[in-house]
Amino acid sequence: MKKTENTRQNCNLKRGISLLLSFMMSFAFLMANGCDKVKTIDDYPEVQVPVEEITDVEVTPVVDEDEEVVVAKETINRGYDSIYDTGTFVFNPEAVNPAIKEEMKNKETSYKVGIDILNAIHEHKTEFELSGDDEVDELDFNRGFKLARTTSPMATCVDITMVDTNKYKINYFPAVSADGSIELDEDTDMSEVENRLNAFEEYVTEMINNNITADDDYMQRAKKIYKALIEDIELVHDTEILGKANLSNPMYDIRDSYDTDIIDVPETKKLNHYQFLFLYDYFLSELNVEHYVVLGRTLEKEYAYDWLDEDMESTGGIWAWMIVADEDNNFYNCDILMDELLLDEQRKTKEDYESDMAFFGMSDKTRSESFNYVGGYLAVTMTNNTAGNGSSGVPKCENDYNK
Repeated sequence: MKKTENTRQNCNLKRGISLLLSFMMSFAFLMANGCDKVKTIDDYPEVQVPVEEITDVEVTPVVDEDEEVVVAKETINRGYDSIYDTGTFVFNPEAVNPAIKEEMKNKETSYKVGIDILNAIHEHKTEFELSGDDEVDELDFNRGFKLARTTSPMATCVDITMVDTNKYKINYFPAVSADGSIELDEDTDMSEVENRLNAFEEYVTEMINNNITADDDYMQRAKKIYKALIEDIELVHDTEILGKANLSNPMYDIRDSYDTDIIDVPETKKLNHYQFLFLYDYFLSELNVEHYVVLGRTLEKEYAYDWLDEDMESTGGIWAWMIVADEDNNFYNCDILMDELLLDEQRKTKEDYESDMAFFGMSDKTRSESFNYVGGYLAVTMTNNTAGNGSSGVPKCENDYNK
């Protein structure tokens, strides 16, 4: 809304008074504390515009029309955030990793398709129509479906077929035959579908509300949910999926599998390595935390812990972990798989051992102390693929997270 001239004048007058009071308080503070004390940067007030420069409250400066809008923790850039807004997490079917949102900025049609799909699954629809009046071409639809599958484990459990222009049918929990073809069940029990999807959404909601508060910043969110998942889920050693890491990107395999293990985790509490990584990925998206899944290859036997032997040998030295961003665009390596395996090892001697979080928030230097990895590349994005050049595109993690 445009500001009126009177409003602008009032704002300028208030700003002038505020600056004058700030100057006077700063001067009084210095007089009270004397001039002999050695000052540090923390002793000085925030830099202010000198009062002398404000000569006429009638002058109308250039004003950002949104300057009076205050949003906690800059959530505008990451989308609606129910925790900051209400103090309680409310499940968001439209949650997308902020890093992927950035990639989709110039692909608005595909992004809307992905959001339409996520909402249709959340509402347990068997048919849905895309929003908007324009016909969506096959490329935009397929890219939108990929966005949905990259974002949510629920979208990996459906197959979608076109029935008319911009109208689609959703087939839930299709079976995959031995030759890889999809077998659709026309008599799907939708009450079962709804029960399983609702149970998963309730699990996500309760896990977040039981562990995250409105006072937690993004890294604290990432850390608390990391610890909660480690202590709640049992890691299953799946030799087949680990072996695929040597041949392809296993995260893509998980997203293309039509597997329902993640959806059923409220009941089973068991996942293989890459399902577990995808689940953490999904929680971070729901929490508005920018993050990346990264793969690295180790040099043979150049890792620090004996309890990694079986897993490293199964993957041929390929390992996957997260890079998580804070509000100030600092990045940290967070290896939830390694912390899960460490906890399993520790619980062999003490059943109720709690995770040390030893591998959360590592700098690149600290990451290299776990194992020597040769390069790295983004494993899951919308525009990059796994045939990238070494560490191209992987954010640098310069410092350890120490909070």
